[in-house]
Amino acid sequence: MIAQKRRSQWGLTELVVALRWAALSLSLLAMVVISGAPTKREVAAGGVLALYAIVRTVWPLRFSFSTSKRQVPAERPSLLDVVVEVGLCVVVVLFTGNATSPFLLSLGAAVFIAGLRVAPAVLAFATVGSIVGLGAVGLAGLLSRSLASVGIERAALLGALAMLASYSDWLLRLGMRENTGELERLRALAEVNHLLLELHARAASLPASLNLKAAIANTISRLRDLLQPDVVVLFLADPTAERSHWEVVVADGLELPASVRQGELPDAMKEASRSLGPLLRAELTEADGVTLGAISGLYAPLWARDTLVGLLAVERVDNKEPFTEADADIVAGVARHAGLAIDNARWFRRLRTLGAEEERGRIAREMHDRLGQSLAYVAISLDRIATESRNGTSSSSWQETADDLEDLANEVRKATRDVRSKLTDLRVDLTEEVDLTEALAGLLERVEQRSGIVTSLRTDGDGALSPVTEREVVRIAQEAINNAERHSGARHIDVRWRCDPVGAELEVVDDGKGLAAGAPLRRDAFGILGMRERADAIGARFGITSPPGQGTMVRLQLGQPVTNGRR
Repeated sequence: MIAQKRRSQWGLTELVVALRWAALSLSLLAMVVISGAPTKREVAAGGVLALYAIVRTVWPLRFSFSTSKRQVPAERPSLLDVVVEVGLCVVVVLFTGNATSPFLLSLGAAVFIAGLRVAPAVLAFATVGSIVGLGAVGLAGLLSRSLASVGIERAALLGALAMLASYSDWLLRLGMRENTGELERLRALAEVNHLLLELHARAASLPASLNLKAAIANTISRLRDLLQPDVVVLFLADPTAERSHWEVVVADGLELPASVRQGELPDAMKEASRSLGPLLRAELTEADGVTLGAISGLYAPLWARDTLVGLLAVERVDNKEPFTEADADIVAGVARHAGLAIDNARWFRRLRTLGAEEERGRIAREMHDRLGQSLAYVAISLDRIATESRNGTSSSSWQETADDLEDLANEVRKATRDVRSKLTDLRVDLTEEVDLTEALAGLLERVEQRSGIVTSLRTDGDGALSPVTEREVVRIAQEAINNAERHSGARHIDVRWRCDPVGAELEVVDDGKGLAAGAPLRRDAFGILGMRERADAIGARFGITSPPGQGTMVRLQLGQPVTNGRR
């Protein structure tokens, strides 16, 4: 894996090797074409540079980047390596004619390579220093002005090459950091998606294990069955109080306040909060136990994810036999399961709370759009009638006023029906008495009552899905029916449900105006998004067919096996 990552980062390394050979080839070509007959110095210099290029091809100067902890460490050549290469090229240029040397291109390549390693400030300082030095030498007469001018020109060009290389290196690293950040975000989203799908599958197969009350009740029941204690106490850590307070969720056999401070815990419970396993007290003192008169007790911490989530205490009073080491082993096993179950249930409750917040927002928008408008109309009309009556400016007869009040009463009754219908829809759920078909029939019946739209329900097959899947199917059907009622202008809504050994299929069809092609999404189009998300959660295919002016069909298809009868 590391070797693969390193190979993927060798693009710049290979570029440096190719640049070095290209510069050397052009220098040798210039030496032959321009000079005609290369001198011995030029041949020797070309051989030295060729030998160096071969060495750096076999053992290249490696350039790689590291912008994430998941990548291998960055590799960059040492300053000594780049100084040696630049120094070698400088010596070759001086050896073969200074400013007229055919190997100036090789020096330019070496300077460019150095720019990939050296900081821009150092490069700028070196370039300015070289230009100032050559200018001073020319003015002092130590070097002819023509040679000084050529030298200044070459120094400026080489400095520009080095700065260009340094700037290119910075841009490349910046781009890689942004690309790596995007990859990290995509990886995080993929991990969250995988975890949510796995959570949904676990929740569907073990719904009771994610219910806090059920987890606590199961723990207490197991302890009573296995140990027959007189007192059972369960404290849960308050996540907002940093273990300074404990919530009393079970106090079976005695009375305790709703919460207890850490300093108010009995000695045995304090010691248990600092231990990894259960503590056995075969003989209790008055300060150790939770209950006055207790003769023996077991006290266990509840751990999950290396976090103390609760404390458990079981005690016996009167003249019963004290607890033994075997009883302590039983409590240890129960505590391990209880800690994980309680922690899972708490986290699952937090996730459900987030979903509930989104659902409350959707309900608030619907109430504002429908009930809010009706109440606003009633309020404005009542204000108008009251103002006209108070000022004696009403031109309406008593009969017209009575008609206005009757219209307002009808509007209030309509708003009341909408509220009751919405509350009934929110309470729609599958139980042992209400199956999926009955839930769909109830939804359609309420649509007919409040809107007058003619509805029909057709079912085929006697199979059934898991309760979790059927519940999601009902929610998708409810959203599709509500959308057809509010927005389509339909006169008929037909719902078809098929469930057999081959699979299951839901269709909600209306004869309304359909969806306009290319029309922007409405504010309430989040309902469509919600239906898609629910379909994805149960592994179903979801689609909407809506030719303009020809109605809309919402289709949900499940290919998973089904069974006869409810599960």
